Amino acid sequence: MLYGVVFQSVVPIRKEPFERSEMVTQVLFGETFMIIEEHKDWLRVVLTYDSYEGWVDRKSSIVLDQEQFNLLSLKGISMVSSRLFSAKAQECDYPIRLCPGSTIYNYDETTGSFNMVGRHYKTFNVPFDNPFSSSYESIKELSKSFVNAPYLWGGRTPYGVDCSGLVQVIYKMIGLVIPRDASQQVLLGQTVEFLNQYKVGDLAFFDDEEGDIVHVGIVLDNNSIIHSSGFVRIDKLDQQGIFSATSKRYSHRLRVVKRLITND
Repeated sequence: MLYGVVFQSVVPIRKEPFERSEMVTQVLFGETFMIIEEHKDWLRVVLTYDSYEGWVDRKSSIVLDQEQFNLLSLKGISMVSSRLFSAKAQECDYPIRLCPGSTIYNYDETTGSFNMVGRHYKTFNVPFDNPFSSSYESIKELSKSFVNAPYLWGGRTPYGVDCSGLVQVIYKMIGLVIPRDASQQVLLGQTVEFLNQYKVGDLAFFDDEEGDIVHVGIVLDNNSIIHSSGFVRIDKLDQQGIFSATSKRYSHRLRVVKRLITND
């Protein structure tokens, strides 16, 4: 079995093996995948993080055998949580900009360096925000760093993100693995019945006329929610749904609120 690891800031995963095909999600620097098929310059892959499947351009990744894949994370894995973070490979003249949620291996705090499959990187700034007092505080501050990011179908970065991509990346940065799509995320956690019981970090899900889950956001304090709809924004939440102060109307109909963090 062959694997791969992404060495670009962000790489699209496409529905079919050509550039004009729909982007279904994105892979961030350092994320890995299993290769299940090859077609010309394209690899059909299953992502290690969330088992999402699609096609990736071979040029954007390093192909690994089983032994290299096992050794990759032997000395530790870290998640980038700062909004802006740059690193430069020794063999390259120019730095690479990494997005929040990127994965770095074997990070050495004393030298500000890390390595990945024989590539050695030197950092220009600290990849992690200051430690937070709780998961609730982490979620609140990390999610707010995405405010005003444009909506992008399949996106997972501050430069373009969809609703479930925002939720997945924020949870990744606090160390929790959840699926990619809202229809999968809604199957997790415990149902929270009443508005006065909602906590920061709860996930609110919204449905369409057919009852399908089509939107998700992260509950914040003061009866508010952060979500990606046009752009990442903070709106009011009640038991009817999301109320937009800008349009003075409800934009999404609430289906259910789920709690994934129960021990903080």
